[in-house]
Amino acid sequence: MFDTPIALAVLFVLSAVTSYVATMIVKDAAQHIGAVDHPDHRRIHLESTPRLGGLAIIFGFGFPLLLLAGNRHAASLVSKNIGYLCAVLAAGSLVVGLGVYDDVLGADAPRKFTVQTAAAVILVAFGFRFDFVSFGATRISLGLLASVVSVIWIVGVINAVNFIDGMDSLATVVAITIAVAFVAIAIVRNDIFSLVVMTALCGSLVGFYRWNKPPAKIFMGDTGSMFIGLLLAAGSIVRPTKSPTALIVGGPMLALALPVLDTLIVMQQRFSDPHESVLARVGRMFNADKRHIHHILVAKYGSVGKAIASIWLITVLFATAAVLTSTDTLKPAGYTLGALGLVLLIFLRYWFRRGHVEAIET
Repeated sequence: MFDTPIALAVLFVLSAVTSYVATMIVKDAAQHIGAVDHPDHRRIHLESTPRLGGLAIIFGFGFPLLLLAGNRHAASLVSKNIGYLCAVLAAGSLVVGLGVYDDVLGADAPRKFTVQTAAAVILVAFGFRFDFVSFGATRISLGLLASVVSVIWIVGVINAVNFIDGMDSLATVVAITIAVAFVAIAIVRNDIFSLVVMTALCGSLVGFYRWNKPPAKIFMGDTGSMFIGLLLAAGSIVRPTKSPTALIVGGPMLALALPVLDTLIVMQQRFSDPHESVLARVGRMFNADKRHIHHILVAKYGSVGKAIASIWLITVLFATAAVLTSTDTLKPAGYTLGALGLVLLIFLRYWFRRGHVEAIET
């Protein structure tokens, strides 16, 4: 590692400061061009709030990495991982372009999925993919399905992070927690590339949080949530060595459990209406509503702060479980903690449904 503690500390601080300053600039620009979210029946915020904060997150993430490239050890790291870096830059550019378009003009679901799939294909083509399914000592090769499964996973994570961005600072807090888990896993695996990327992401999100905490002065918008989702999806299946990557419920994938499971549950609920045609039900799977866990918890608690704290607690459980399952000796403890997080997630989604379910699902 290249002067690791100092270099990473500098990278984190630079990312946080850059993101903080950039958010102030983007906020004024978003208001000037009219990129503003106005309150409606779905949105929890009560005042019109500028979006496009994702541009500040991206700048806070990328600019310090460019500065760090001036370090000869860092340059050596880049040269060893040039394929991964090019894939992230190319896929990230597509997603950012889509996000800006959606935040300013609006994009329909088919257009979003087309661009997201193209970004996922780029990542998979450069080696971000699962090669086999692992169940303990049993390994099942995915063969030709490996790329398809990997593309589905990446697109799914992008949308899961996008969907969880429905409350002041929620996506920011969840993403910081997951990124910290990825940092710890990278240390365990001696994966320097992921360590640097996730440290920059953590710093950028921390700098943005000051503007995004309740009551938010700016939202990250689809630009930020989809870019963050792309980075976390890539980080969950990046190969720290040249060895194949397994599709297992553990390690980095477990850290993403809350947004992914919440999205799967919501999509299943939207599809379950037996009185509509299959085509109509598939279309409803991608329609916005108030079924997500943050809507449910705000309805239950009557408090945004309590809802965020509950979701963050579950995310911490899954993130800690992810770190523990990355080591052979602590895997049992990790899966136990992950199971606890799953039970808590299900409990909070379905507990005390009476009196709130009609308001939530309409």
